[in-house]
Amino acid sequence: MKTKSLKTVGAVLQFLDSQAPKGTAEEWDNVGLLVGDSTVQTAGAVVSIDLTHEAVELAVQNQYRLIVTHHPCIFPRNRGLSRIVAGTPVFAALQNGISVIACHTNFDQCALEVVEAISGGLGLSPKGRLLEKSSGALMKLVTFVPEDHLEKVREALCGAGAGHIGNYDSCTFSTQGEGTFRGGALTRPFIGEVGQLEHVRERRLETVFPRGIQDAILSSLFKSHPYEEVAYDLYLVEQSTQAQGVVRGLGYGFWGEFPSPRPFSDVVKNVKSLFNIHGFWITEPVPSQVTRVGFVAGKGASFVEAASNVKCDLFITGEVGYHTALTSSRRGLAVMELGHRESERFFIKTMEGWLSGLGLGVVETQIPTQKIWSGGI
Repeated sequence: MKTKSLKTVGAVLQFLDSQAPKGTAEEWDNVGLLVGDSTVQTAGAVVSIDLTHEAVELAVQNQYRLIVTHHPCIFPRNRGLSRIVAGTPVFAALQNGISVIACHTNFDQCALEVVEAISGGLGLSPKGRLLEKSSGALMKLVTFVPEDHLEKVREALCGAGAGHIGNYDSCTFSTQGEGTFRGGALTRPFIGEVGQLEHVRERRLETVFPRGIQDAILSSLFKSHPYEEVAYDLYLVEQSTQAQGVVRGLGYGFWGEFPSPRPFSDVVKNVKSLFNIHGFWITEPVPSQVTRVGFVAGKGASFVEAASNVKCDLFITGEVGYHTALTSSRRGLAVMELGHRESERFFIKTMEGWLSGLGLGVVETQIPTQKIWSGGI
């Protein structure tokens, strides 16, 4: 176990960006450091779905200067921030010198630990991820490498997340050719001499990657490539993205299969136990036997069609809304709505593991904003 140590908020932010790159967040989302000072040091963090007064109080009690939330406390970003006033959690965090980092749709697209925990807890074999839109999610990288460095660059790119096509990984293509260049007076060429035109046997290396991890892919390219100036091209890939394969940074949740059909009643027992819930909304038709299941945490309305397209018998999510549930019913897909916060409980567990591995103390808070009312009137 790592010894607890002080980290700057900026160092934590950089680490979280390596785990869930901000480029994988949706355009409408607001992730990263939303409140506070990146230079402040902290011995730990409070992890919470939302920024609440309870989360701020826990941070103060533990003398932590950081709260990591799933939902952004300043949202949506495109409308700007209207006010920060006394009595709000944001004001309380600022007043106590506590920074707040949000890790939202970037987490949902990148934290494969959640896929592993939920599929394993339900006894499912994950087969792929659910995609809100089937095209425009991939980029193609083309670069040019001297032959004796081809494998080093290829391995670096695939190690950073490139080269996934369906259930295959390390997918690349290379062709042989000749590159030419001449270094100016301020250059230090890896091959040849300054001022001389060089002819070099090179390989054109190409591969695909989820567009949200572009920064990580280019960083791995620059670190592994021997040239002082790296020539590369980026292309938007328009063909439909496959629903096969569990790929980091590509899609949400997962869809998977049981080894053999399970009675719906058995699935219900496992869901209640895994998510620590007592009940849920279910939209008919309820299948007597379940073979294929889709899951997306939070609001899964945008993924009903994707779950239907891969022929799921049951779609499990936080919430979809009445009219989307009706659409699902007409498609013959049963929808199980656990509650938004309830479906996201594995954000807490996964983030705790990430931050503990970084050497920080971690305190969880799962106090719900919404509760089932059981009292009288």
